[in-house]
Amino acid sequence: MKKVAQLATLVLTFLLSSSGLNCFACSMCKVTINGRTYLGSNEDSWRPGSTIWFENKTFGNYGAVYVGYNDGFPQGGMNEAGVAFDGLTIYPKSVKLDPDKKTVTNPSAFIKEIMQTCQTVEDVKKYASQFNRQPFNSSVLMFSDKSGKYLVIEPDTMIVGNDNKYIIANFCPSSISDNQKMAFNRYKRGSIFLQDHITDTSSNYCFALTDTMHECRNKIGDGTMYSFVADLGNGNFNLFFYHDFKISKDFNLKTELSKGDHKFKMPDIFPLNSEYKRFLSFQTPHNNGWMRLILICFAGLFAFLSIFLLASFIRNKNTISKKGIKLFLTCLNLILLYYCFVLKNNQSIFYFPSPYQDSKFSLLNVAAYIPFLLLVSIIPLFWQNIKIVKGTSWSKFSKFIFSLNLLAYLTLIGLFAYWKLYSIF
Repeated sequence: MKKVAQLATLVLTFLLSSSGLNCFACSMCKVTINGRTYLGSNEDSWRPGSTIWFENKTFGNYGAVYVGYNDGFPQGGMNEAGVAFDGLTIYPKSVKLDPDKKTVTNPSAFIKEIMQTCQTVEDVKKYASQFNRQPFNSSVLMFSDKSGKYLVIEPDTMIVGNDNKYIIANFCPSSISDNQKMAFNRYKRGSIFLQDHITDTSSNYCFALTDTMHECRNKIGDGTMYSFVADLGNGNFNLFFYHDFKISKDFNLKTELSKGDHKFKMPDIFPLNSEYKRFLSFQTPHNNGWMRLILICFAGLFAFLSIFLLASFIRNKNTISKKGIKLFLTCLNLILLYYCFVLKNNQSIFYFPSPYQDSKFSLLNVAAYIPFLLLVSIIPLFWQNIKIVKGTSWSKFSKFIFSLNLLAYLTLIGLFAYWKLYSIF
């Protein structure tokens, strides 16, 4: 039994270490047209509590508007000098620390110091170059100023550019080819837009480009949580909520700062959005504590059942066919144990089309078919369960374990169906 437990522990360690990473989806654009510069951004996430707030200067020279969530971390924004920014998530990048530099210990303070003290992207670059940016090893920050220059801050690299039109998605521009960029659909849509609107000089150009690059997935209508377009010369900040570009809330930074520090919950200042309501009602282990607990309990159950059935398989003197059922259940339970942790650690699976495909090929691409494996196995297993319960070759406890196992499978199939993991068309 000890060897069985050790084997199960090794298998579990492998399964947990191979659960993969989430898919990310955000996009930004910078447009300088007719002497005016705009920064557009799409924040693609599944976090409720989106917020916009205004902060007057406290230690620097400039007040600013920020967008983010309940935690108060500035995900994006614009200051009074006409510097605007936002960030994009990337796969974590290993960064070698420079012992001669300070290390960022408070990412929120780092951003706010930049926004309160910097007037140009050159100022931003000078300030940021003093630091090891380890807390941002899975982020790319993009800043622009009203002159039209932009700065891309990667975990270990900074790039200054002055293109009139520039777009970016969830990648490091310094280490990706043009062909690889086109694999990001939102970037591809933006690139096609730029090609098709070369002569367009309207003031709505950046709005249209930002709209083109937003996300709205078919599964439950999720995607871009909010978007903004910042007019860096005039200090105007146009906010859009939940990928609805027909309605905007327009703010003038100077006017808002004159009212003192204040904030708004985005859902409260926009009309009811049916897709956002649908998003809130869709329950997953990432927004529902009970579902998360159920998933953890299932993982514990499958771990126990795997150990018990494997030990029974080794010790039992049943016929080969009866032992084969125990071995099959052991393997299936280990697979489902792994999948429980995949679902707990990968929120994107619940929202992206099924079968889920990771942005980089990984074990998750294969794991996406586990719900279908369970579905095709359930009827043969039920038939075997009926035969075994009526027979005498298994002990009462083993019969109970088999039946309990099937009940857990049925419950999981119901959850998989609710999460639309079988919706492949």
